Amino acid sequence: MGVGCGVASGVATTFVGEISPLRWRGFYGAFFQNALVLGILVAQFASVYISTGLQWRIVVSLPGVFSIIQIALLPLRVESPSYLIKARHVTEARHALLKLRNGYDVSSEWQESLASLDNGAPSVRGSYAEPSNRAAATPAYPAPHLPDQPVDHNSSEATMKNNGSKILEKFSQSSSIASMQTRAASESGLSARVNIWQILCGRTRDDLRHLLICCTVLMALQQLSGISVTLFGGNDLAMAIFDSESPLSAPWACIVVCFTALPATLLCMLWVDKLGRRPMLLGSLGGMTICSVLISTGLFFGPSSMVMASVFLCYFMFNMGVGTIPWFMMAECVPAYALGPTTILACSLNWVLSLGLGLVVPIIENTVPQWLFVIFGGFSLIGFLFVMLFVPETMDRSVADVLIKHAGPMHVVIKYGKKNSIIKRSSGNNGSLASMKYKK
Repeated sequence: MGVGCGVASGVATTFVGEISPLRWRGFYGAFFQNALVLGILVAQFASVYISTGLQWRIVVSLPGVFSIIQIALLPLRVESPSYLIKARHVTEARHALLKLRNGYDVSSEWQESLASLDNGAPSVRGSYAEPSNRAAATPAYPAPHLPDQPVDHNSSEATMKNNGSKILEKFSQSSSIASMQTRAASESGLSARVNIWQILCGRTRDDLRHLLICCTVLMALQQLSGISVTLFGGNDLAMAIFDSESPLSAPWACIVVCFTALPATLLCMLWVDKLGRRPMLLGSLGGMTICSVLISTGLFFGPSSMVMASVFLCYFMFNMGVGTIPWFMMAECVPAYALGPTTILACSLNWVLSLGLGLVVPIIENTVPQWLFVIFGGFSLIGFLFVMLFVPETMDRSVADVLIKHAGPMHVVIKYGKKNSIIKRSSGNNGSLASMKYKK
């Protein structure tokens, strides 16, 4: 079950990010966290009503029931166009994109997806193409950008077929030499796929080091901010706060804590595509820092009511930003050819930290419990400063737009107002997706 949850957390968020329209990525991406907190809330209710005697078997069997339902619904799912393009199934990708957008003009989105196909093709330089060779095969097809206007379905499909045939022709011409070198590389044991180490060393077509670190740190902050202790250790905290005369108050306090996440995720869904990712993350981490200080103050000096109120508010602020946004922000920062390794690294770190905190926190609680949330507040403050300095804004921006400004090693996020800044950022790798976007 643990392996299944770990795989699903990465695959589901990646899939949603790949099929979502540009202007609604935040709205659809937040559905994952909304479903997650809803499931936790249902589990909390089940633990109160059907966890005595032999009824615990019902609770254990519920995940299996939901899994069977999901398997039965899988044939209705439309495959990700990005995956189909990456797998060279361009015709299937065209039909999938048209089905997902349902009659709207997708020529601009299709063109960018084809550019991603060309950028992710196996090639020269060990397992990568030389920039000069890649630039020669860069497609450039003018297409109208009317994402919000419904158009004739057949006309849009004809435009996409035309672009698709051109890119495939270009790709077949440019890949004759590349395929020979790729075959030679595979025979010598080398892989043409991008892996985590190559991204960390900056040995990909687009230098993704800055974006990889941003995605990974945001996922780590989900655990380092102490939310697992607030959520799963809330019962012990509530039992210590409430009087022994009302022992039933503790589990219901935990249910109320979980319930606060629902309006928080709903508000995030509504606001994240209007306010932006950075403001939501800054507000979330800033609010959690203040709440951690209030919880620590209440544990040191009282009153206990301030502790529980701060716990409610802390979990609310968590789901308003840092609990929701990192799950779908990876698909907004990283191109398709490197999204898999990035998701594996970020999600694995998230679960490893969850395990580590589960082992370390009880030791801290038995020695210096009052200082526990001081530590978590410090991590939240560090996260606030990290987002302010390094995390880019991705709202209403394609992956290529993000790469134009933020490809490269770690750097402070600034607004590139001059054209020569963009040229400097992308000129080091003419075959990159960022340089292809800039040339258009």
